[in-house]
Amino acid sequence: MTRRPFGKLSIAVLILVGWSCGMSKHAKTGNAAPGVWAAQPVDIDGDSKEWPSPYPNYDAKGRMAYATSNDNDYLYVTMETGDELTQIKVLKNGLTMSIDTGGGKSPQFIINYPMPNDNSTFDMTKADMKVKNNEYGGVPSKQQFQKLKKGVDAATQYALEGFGSCSGGYNVNQTAPCGVKVRLGLDAYGELVWEAAIPLKALYGTTETKPGARTPVSVCFATKGMKKPDAKTDESSSTNMASNGMSGSGMNNPGMRGGNARRNTGVKSAAEDPMAHLYESTKTWKFFRLADKP
Repeated sequence: MTRRPFGKLSIAVLILVGWSCGMSKHAKTGNAAPGVWAAQPVDIDGDSKEWPSPYPNYDAKGRMAYATSNDNDYLYVTMETGDELTQIKVLKNGLTMSIDTGGGKSPQFIINYPMPNDNSTFDMTKADMKVKNNEYGGVPSKQQFQKLKKGVDAATQYALEGFGSCSGGYNVNQTAPCGVKVRLGLDAYGELVWEAAIPLKALYGTTETKPGARTPVSVCFATKGMKKPDAKTDESSSTNMASNGMSGSGMNNPGMRGGNARRNTGVKSAAEDPMAHLYESTKTWKFFRLADKP
């Protein structure tokens, strides 16, 4: 398969750039966490089986858990969320993962996956909202699961920025010429799992690693909130997510892999406005050092 140039993807990429992790001169090198060595290469298949349970890092505002690791060849990055509103934002408005090899907030490398789209799979009615006892919970219904699965299956495009001649748009079944691999999946508990493997050579121009040789590195996950519907919108009618958003609830599952997305998901805010998180854009940063082989 050959590389697909941006073409029709260019507008979507420009939209993503507008709300990505941005630029900042303020580095976080002093807060860099120790790296994690990957004893075995991670299979990028949208399955969290090769990652710790629960994921070691969690962002309550973004409602997502995440982890990183590396070996001599790759940086591995993953994100997981069981919150339905976050899942909808990711599947509908896309996700941007950025990397700053200097450990700050000035990303040089960007992966846009999935891409924003006009998929109407998630058009729902007020009746689909399931808020019980002022908190989210429960395994997703079969209907909800199928809608999420369709959204994952439709996420077939990704785009790279900052990777030199490798920058451009690709099909998810492709491995980019520079070796970048991405995948999205949905587990049996309704957890949305995002994975990527980025060759160290693509980031640093070399795969050589020595103790202390690497400066801290940082990654960022950015989601874009949906457009909030007009207050006069009839909440009992179907809401078109492409323009207005969606009526839905978080699907944080108490029986999921360690309860990653259920940790402090803002119950009070949800009780006041169950849809509030759907309209919020979030940025989740992690600052760490590449690990050296034990």
